[in-house]
Amino acid sequence: MKNVFKRSLAVVVLSIATLATVSAKDFYMYVKKVDNRTVDLVIERSNQPVDISFVDASGMILYSYSYKTLPTSIKRYNFKDLPNGTYYFTVESDTKVERIPVVFNENETVINSEKKETTYKPHFRVDGDIVSLNLLNIDESVVEIKVFDQSSNSLVHQEKLQGKKSIGKRFDFSSVNDHRVYRLEVTHLGNTYYKTVSL
Repeated sequence: MKNVFKRSLAVVVLSIATLATVSAKDFYMYVKKVDNRTVDLVIERSNQPVDISFVDASGMILYSYSYKTLPTSIKRYNFKDLPNGTYYFTVESDTKVERIPVVFNENETVINSEKKETTYKPHFRVDGDIVSLNLLNIDESVVEIKVFDQSSNSLVHQEKLQGKKSIGKRFDFSSVNDHRVYRLEVTHLGNTYYKTVSL
């Protein structure tokens, strides 16, 4: 185990900070009230597949659907049969997740747009023996990065980064002589993203 760890430390030879930019194809979503218990979900600039879900405060999914292409930018929902409480619209693409809380009271619907949460997903790029990772980290929260040797499931690299709006890492696997498969794990805001590379 110690030999594997020592050898693998040479795998991560370059760490760079790069400016992550929001792609022009990123969607933007908002919710507007039509009347009590009827709301419109508006998704602008979505030219990529998206997953839409509506969940309650405990995380139970009440509605979900995946679209390769949205037929329209506005979808209307009527929730007249739902009990009072806080619910969440979540829209997810390959690049990010946006979530807006909606509160149903006895006689009104409150859209908490100011509490909208946007989480960007990490972007991985493989170029020969080089694996690059970029992540837009607007709130400068903690990002944990782990690299595992998939064949032995052994941890070969681990670090935590915080206080940066843009995370950029480059992993150079050129010193690995034998064919190996590695798994990169990035944990950010309670979500873990995986990338497996065969080198």
